[in-house]
Parts: sequence; C-alpha cells; structure tokens
Amino acid sequence: MEDLLTRLRASTGATRISVWVHEASTEMVVPFHRVVCASGEPPPVHSRLTMPITLDQSFLLSTVIRDRRPVIARADGRRAVDKECAALGIRSGHGEPLIRDGEVIGVLTVEPAAAASPHLLRTVAPQLAAAVAEAWARRSDRRRLEQAAVLLGLIESAAKAESMRQLLGAACRQLAELGEVERASIFLLDDAGNLVPRMAAYADGRRDPATLKRFRSAPVPLGITETVLRTGEPMAADRDSGLLSAWWVENFGAVSVLAVPLGRAPHLTGVLTLDSSQVRPFSEDVRRLAVAAGAHLGGVIEQARASQARETSLKTAQTVRQLLVDGAGATGVAEAAEVVARAVQRLARTDRSAAYLIGDDGTIGDVRHVDWPEAHKQVIRAQLLGRPASDVPLWRRTAAEMLPVFVRDASASDLLDPRLVADLALESYISVPLLSGDRILGLIVTGSTSESRHWSPSVREAVRQVTLEGALVVQNAELRAVEQLRLTQLATEAHQDPLTGLANRRRFIEDLEATVYGDGDRPCAVLMIDLDRFKEVNDSFGHSVGDDLLCLVGPRLQGALSDGDLLARMGGDEFAVLLPDADTTRAQQVATRLGNALRDAFVLDGTSLHVDASIGIAVCPDHGRDRSLLLARADTAMYAAKRGRHEFEVWAPDGTPDSRDRLETLEQLRDALDSDQLVNHYQPKLDLRTGAVIGVEALVRWDHPSRGLLYPDVFLPLAEQAGLMRRLALGVLERSLRDLQAWRAAGHDLSVAVNLSVSNLQDVALPEQVEMLLEAFAVPAEALILEITEDLLMADAARSSQVMTGLRALGVLLSIDDYGTGYSSLSYLRALPVDELKLDRSFVGQLTSDERAAAIVRSTLQLSRDLGMTMVVEGVEDAATLDALRGWGCEYAQGYFIARPMPGDDVLGWLASQERSVLRPARS
Repeated sequence: MEDLLTRLRASTGATRISVWVHEASTEMVVPFHRVVCASGEPPPVHSRLTMPITLDQSFLLSTVIRDRRPVIARADGRRAVDKECAALGIRSGHGEPLIRDGEVIGVLTVEPAAAASPHLLRTVAPQLAAAVAEAWARRSDRRRLEQAAVLLGLIESAAKAESMRQLLGAACRQLAELGEVERASIFLLDDAGNLVPRMAAYADGRRDPATLKRFRSAPVPLGITETVLRTGEPMAADRDSGLLSAWWVENFGAVSVLAVPLGRAPHLTGVLTLDSSQVRPFSEDVRRLAVAAGAHLGGVIEQARASQARETSLKTAQTVRQLLVDGAGATGVAEAAEVVARAVQRLARTDRSAAYLIGDDGTIGDVRHVDWPEAHKQVIRAQLLGRPASDVPLWRRTAAEMLPVFVRDASASDLLDPRLVADLALESYISVPLLSGDRILGLIVTGSTSESRHWSPSVREAVRQVTLEGALVVQNAELRAVEQLRLTQLATEAHQDPLTGLANRRRFIEDLEATVYGDGDRPCAVLMIDLDRFKEVNDSFGHSVGDDLLCLVGPRLQGALSDGDLLARMGGDEFAVLLPDADTTRAQQVATRLGNALRDAFVLDGTSLHVDASIGIAVCPDHGRDRSLLLARADTAMYAAKRGRHEFEVWAPDGTPDSRDRLETLEQLRDALDSDQLVNHYQPKLDLRTGAVIGVEALVRWDHPSRGLLYPDVFLPLAEQAGLMRRLALGVLERSLRDLQAWRAAGHDLSVAVNLSVSNLQDVALPEQVEMLLEAFAVPAEALILEITEDLLMADAARSSQVMTGLRALGVLLSIDDYGTGYSSLSYLRALPVDELKLDRSFVGQLTSDERAAAIVRSTLQLSRDLGMTMVVEGVEDAATLDALRGWGCEYAQGYFIARPMPGDDVLGWLASQERSVLRPARS
C-alpha cells in the first residue's frame, strides 16, 4: 500500500496524500497512512490530522462517507468543508471514497485539490481500497495479538503478583499504554456495595503520590462508573455528556472516558476506566481490549478474594502453560514423560520424580529421573528395571483407575515394596498414569522425602488436570517422533528410485551439477539410455512384468560400470550414466559394455524377454559446460541412435549426417508451427470423491504430413534448443483455452492443465501473455493450471519465482509436475506459490504391490494436505490402484484406466459417455 501511495503522490505532484479508515461500528475515522512530498516546505500537521475522530468532527470526511462521492474543499470558500480546511491550515483538499464490497471503508485525501486527477483517482481507488482493507485487517490482527499479549501478561501478572495492589497497578499501566490514553483506573465495590476508587496508573509509568492520594480520597465517584455498574455494559463519554463530574474534570483533566465493567454480570466487582485529557473517540480495538481486560480482571479480583483454591488454580494454569511450552519441544515419549514429571512435581510441591516407561513386553524398560540423587537412581534401576510392571501393585492400581493415586503415608501403604520406600526415604508420593491419548504407556511417581504431605482437594484436582494435559503432550511427542522417523526415511529414499533401488533423477542431477560446476573443471561424460522394445513388453505382458524387467536391467547395467560411475533411473524405461573424468573414448567403451550387458535374454516366470538399448553420449567440456545442455545433447544423441538403429551415438556438432538430419527436422518443425500441424490431445482428470471429470491435461502432438502423429519426445528437445519453445507453448495454451471455452459453454465446468518449459518459466512477459489469452477467451483464471517440472524450477530459481508469482497474482493455479523425480525439496514448496502437486507415475505403478511405493504415495498425499495443496496422481492404469487411492483419501487422478489422451473433438462425446461411468465411487 505504501508503494502505491508513493507512486500516486509522485504521479499527481501532491504535497500530502492520506488514508483514513472508517470504523462503521463506532462511527469513527482513523488516520491510517500518510505520504508527504520529500522536498519543499512540509505541509502543516494539525493535531486533528494525527488522531482518530468521530464523523461529526469532520465535515469533509463525513460528507465523502455519507454521500459516497468525491468532495473538494478550499480554504477560501464559504461551505462548512471549506471552513474546516481553513481551520486545519490546508489551502485545498480532495476527498475520494474508498469502497470495498459496496461499503465505504475509508477516504483518500489529496492536498492540494488541484493535484487530484478525478480519472486517476477513480481508477486507483478500487485497488487502493483492496490494499487498505488488507492492511487494516493485518493491523487488526496485529492489534488482537497485542491485546492477547496484554491479556496473557495480565494472567502472568496475576500468577506472580504478591499483592492485589501490585496486580492492579501493573494491569492499569499496561492497559493505559495499549489503549493510548494517559491513565487507566479501577473502581471496586466494597463490602457494603459502594463503588470506591482503588487504583490508578499512568501509561508512561510515572508515580504521583499526591494525585494517587487525591484519587483514593475522591469525595464523589465518576458518574459514568455508576451507570456502567448499573447496566453492566461498557460506555464512552466526554465532558459535555453530563456523565463526568466537575470534580473529576478539574482534578484529573478527564475529558474523554471509556468505562467497562469488571467481571461478568451478575458477578461484577467494579469498573475499569480509560481516560484521556483530549476529546477523542475510542476505537473498536480499544473497546474490545478494555471489555476483555475488564472481564478478565473482574474474574481475577473475585477469585483472589476467595481462598487458597484460587492460588492453586493459578499455579495450575501456570504449570499447564509451562507444560505445553516445554512439551512442544519433546520429540519422543521418554522426553515428554520427563516434561510431564517435572510439571507434576512443580504442582504437587514434591522433592523428586521419576517416569517409568513400560515396554512392549510389559516390563519396566526405561526410567527418566528428575532431581534424584545418584544413589537413589541406582536403587531404582536395581529394583525396578526389567521387572514386569504387573508385579508392582502401584502399577496395577494406577493402570486400572487411569487416574492419579495419592499416598500420604508411604510406609503404611502396600502399593510399593517397603524396602524400596525405605531405600528412597519416601514419606509421601503420587502415582500419575503416563497417558498418550487414552493409552497408558507408564507411570510417573513424584514424592516427598522431607515430610508427610497432605494434598488438598484443589491440588488433587490440579494434578488430575495436568495428567490430562500431559496425555496430549505425550501423544503429540509420539506423533512428532513418528513424523521424524518418516521424514528420515523419506530423506534416505529421496535419492533412490523406489522400483529398482538405483539412484533417481534427483541424485543424478545433483551429482552431475557437482561435477560440472565444481572446482577443478573436471571432465565427464553423460550417457542417456532408452530401452528398445520395452513398450512391447508392457503391452504384451502387463506393467508388472515390465517393472520386474526394469529391476533386472539395473544390475546388468551396473555390472558394466566401474567404481565411481553413477547409474540412475530417470523415469519409465530411461536410465542415465555419469562417468566422472571420462572423455569420448572411454564413454564409447562404456556404452559398448552397456549394450553387451543386455544381449542375453531376461527370464521372467519361464519367459525369455529381449531388450536392447539406444544410448546417447555427451561429453563435458567438448559438448558444453551446462547441466541442462549436456542432458539435452545426450538426449538428442540417444534419439539419433534410436532412429539410426545404432547401439550408441555421440552428440554430433553441425556438419555431420546426424546434425543434418536434426536440422531438417528442425526446419520441418518451424513449418509445422506456421501451418498449424501441432495439435492438442487431452487426458481427463477425475475427482475420486465424486467420480466427476473436473479437468483435462493438454498434451501436444505433431501431425506430421509424412511421418504421422509424432509424440513430444521427438520434437520438444529440438524446439527447446532452437528457441522455439515459447512460441510452441503459447500455441498449446491458446488452443487449450479455445477448447476449454467451448466445453464450458456446453455446460462442463472443467479446468485445463498446460505444461510450461524452461523458456516459458524464464520469460518475464509470460504473465502478461497469459492474462491476454484468458481475457480473449473469457476463461476464468482459476480454470487454468500451469504445470512445471521440478527441474525447471532450478534452472533459474530467482526468475522462475518472479514469473510464478506474476502468474499466481492473476489467479492462475500452479502445479509441480512429475513430483518426486527431481528436486523434491520442501524449501521450494514453502517458498513458491504452488497450489498442486502432481505425483510422478513412477511411484504409482507399484503402490498395490510394493509397500514402500505405497508409503511414499501416502506420505506425499499427507504432505500436500499439510501444505494446503491438492495432489493429482497420474499413471493410474488399473482398478486396484484407483481403489487404493480412493481409500487413502486421494482427491484427483488421471491415467489410462480413466481415459487415454484424445483429440479435442472427442472430449464432449467422451464426457457424455461418462455420466454412468464405473469410475464413480460405489454407494455405501
């Protein structure tokens, strides 16, 4: 907002621009923000311009708010608004209403009036109104936090105060400071029911004994206090209201007063007042604080007058608070048990405690000591560790009752072995069940060794309360321990392909970057490997056989490598090898060994299967010193090997036959962009909760005039290298929005997901282009999802973040595609404006048969929920996978089992055929 006001002031040449917020509930206007010209003589600042005022105190502001129209005032005029300008020392001013959701939320004032361009102000007012509403909401939240801190401070002060005087004095000082008044005062009812002055304190903390003495001996009460006490409602008044007696105005300069009841009707203990020496209204924030503080202080005063029960209650609240604070850092049951033991000991005022944890076999497996001498610790270990808990009467009783057990005379009780009682010198003790939710995990014994203790009913109740709070602390610690274990496991598996156990794409890219960008300019070679005829295996024998085959291919390829070489599965049937310190000759030798390793048949369930490999080679530094460039060139060489039916190809610079073939394809691609040969196919996305189709993903295809329908892997790498991706992607986006407009017009509330390339993600003009296309096709921004792979985010993280932020500001949704195969980092999920995770299909194929794959899917699903994101699972190819995802609460999925990608013209017909689809969830 400040930036917007600064730019507005600069563009208009105004000397001062101010924003006033209208509080409708109190009929106040509050000065919220001001921007003043940095050069020249500063404009006059009247006190009325720096403090909240009521509407009837400003003709200009009240007229703008009441009439909902701009108002211009000039000091040389004769109207009331003109005279107000003159009184404030302002030559002229313009007031513009700020309207949000049909309500005037404030006023923008511009000085002088000549600087106010009506057209400019009308244009910027809605944007400024939104910014003001958001900033005011943040201010209100901040004020509520400050108020909560004051109330918490009052609670803490009540717990620590040595006397009522100390408590009330501290409360008044805090309330006067936050309420922005000179003084806060408290009037209490005495035993006879009379209201008498009790305490006053100034916001600046000064002590004035004479004033305080006059306050306590005041001959008459402040009239407003009696009214509040009678009605039980807060009230504000000024010296003209007749509710402030002349004595109070003369002796204390009270001009404006806010009074609230102490306590809650009908149990009022007095009145709290905030008074100012200036005529001023009291904002809604101050009123809310005063009412809440009055209600709280009244309760504190009433209970403080009661008995020891209140002292115990306050100690309980303090203990529980400390328990929750200390317990928040506990990461396991044992650590949490020690926290609970300390809390019980503090509350029961005992000397020492011990937490006994019961193992899965029912024996006492661990002991956490609090304040025990070493000799006593040895006694406990010798007599209790490893002993069945059921052999201890104290355990049996505590476990049966699930409540604290109080033993006043330890020597007279048979709940503990008398020898143990004697060795530990116990006089009295309490046994508290160590709970996690409704499960008992052990017990806490806290005892006194100095004297026999008698615990009052209030202390017993307090211990029971802490027991229940402790159950939450232990349960949360258990959950944190489980979550930490899960995160540790995920971190271990983050660099491992879940199917083959090889390194995954993320590990490969990290090692490649370390080699290419590290110190020493190390040479290296990248080999991209694609299995030939693997698709035939999948289509003929099913994906489970295909997965088994991949698991056999990995060891064969690994056996052809040397120590220090890295083999990774990049996804699907694609592998990669990183050869540190390798030149072209060594890379070719390794490629030959890799090809030979696949010569022999693979035998699965008695069936012999043969696969070959097409291998592409790129060498650093000969073929580039950039990670993305090396991968792209190795990929290009791999496709060259596949087309030429060669075992491997080294990336070829311009002039070789392979390069000429590449250039020919590239020229054909340029023609394809000009002649609309690129088309969109769409794969539907399903809502697993309802069975409804909620969107589609756009997939580009090349309808080649001689080679038929070509898939993206044939031409997208060329487009990226040739700088055609921006144009290509915008074409995909334009076709997608055109088709989406038609489907929505036909009554289908769909969204469309479009993939972005690295070129798009680094194009700062992309948000503006997307906005123009959305407007051209009248498609709402939230119906467009832009998908970005994790690797693209890392190409230029700063620029990517800038572009993504611009897209998100339009309302477009952003999705991380192929999540889990690249930089699966929680840091970018936290930092970037991402709405959706799209789990890579490599995790999905085995989730019904591989518990590790299933665990990854479930944990990623939970992660998306915790981050407030949706998750889409792609690659669903059978009913069992779909049912499993439904059972885990997965919301969205796509895959061949739901629908294969289809031309745009087929989408409406397919949607019509799905009205009674078997994909809808079964009725319960």
